[in-house]
Amino acid sequence: MGSVPISRLLTLAAIGAVVAVCANAVTARPESSGPYAVLTDATGDLSIWNSLDGQAVFQFHGLAPGHSVSGTVQLRNNGSLPGDLGLEQLDLLDQPGVNGGRLSQAVRLDITDVTNGSSIPVFAGQIGGLSSQALGAIGPGEGRTFHFRASLPDTGTPPSPTGGDNAYAGSGITMRYAWTATASDPIGPSGPGGGGNPPTPPKLTKFRVDKRHLQRKGWLDVYLACDRACSWTISAQGIKSSKRVKFKTTKVTMPVANKSARVRMKLTKKGRRALKKVLKRRTRKPFYLQVKLSTVVEGQTFAFKKKAKLNRATLKTRHRRR
Repeated sequence: MGSVPISRLLTLAAIGAVVAVCANAVTARPESSGPYAVLTDATGDLSIWNSLDGQAVFQFHGLAPGHSVSGTVQLRNNGSLPGDLGLEQLDLLDQPGVNGGRLSQAVRLDITDVTNGSSIPVFAGQIGGLSSQALGAIGPGEGRTFHFRASLPDTGTPPSPTGGDNAYAGSGITMRYAWTATASDPIGPSGPGGGGNPPTPPKLTKFRVDKRHLQRKGWLDVYLACDRACSWTISAQGIKSSKRVKFKTTKVTMPVANKSARVRMKLTKKGRRALKKVLKRRTRKPFYLQVKLSTVVEGQTFAFKKKAKLNRATLKTRHRRR
């Protein structure tokens, strides 16, 4: 896997100055200019576009304990080659207030991939703990949407005028975020060779199908958690006489091990029509959907599947009550 040469930089404000305050505290806006993120835009046929070039994902002045601020950014590969996305946090600078509190040790940052209604954890922890994070592949014409949320936990009544949450009165923090694009290896992942040991199969620690929104919204929510970071190809369709009930195949990257992710599987247009026909059948017998997952580890494909039973009468009743 080789890095694509950088041809230009696009500025992207990711988090503006975040100023934490406690109750009855007076806040001050940091003197420095607002922080920004940098998108490294590759040359050749790998080109990444972002929706917030030169704008803040979010910014807030006077962030109080127990409150949060959030924002969303969209990325898209406008090129003809696939690539791998990465996120780096750079130039983090604490600006302690009069009581010396450092927000990098207090503010919680949650980054989630919310592409197509899914919810894939990317990072969760103190804002000072993020250095770099792989975000997975992005194919030609594909887009990714990321949600940022910064929050200052409320630790309760401060023990003193300078302790507890009061330590952060007037404090600020700035940083840059760099979205990196790296050319994917055209050969693909290599398998074990030279008589080496075969790869260890991934283990799903959660695999659940939520079908509550199937008839009204036209989607399934598949909940997953894996014992390692994995990229998955997920498909779903009906079984036997309901095989025309098909969902759009979805590809997701789960960059954090053992974190539950929600993947939204949407019916195709033909799948919606087929589902209506299935539900009109004069029978109370349930029908079944099958969800299939596959991932490639060191050149070897590992697959999993799960059946979901759908009761026609229950789906119809739920639809009428809404």
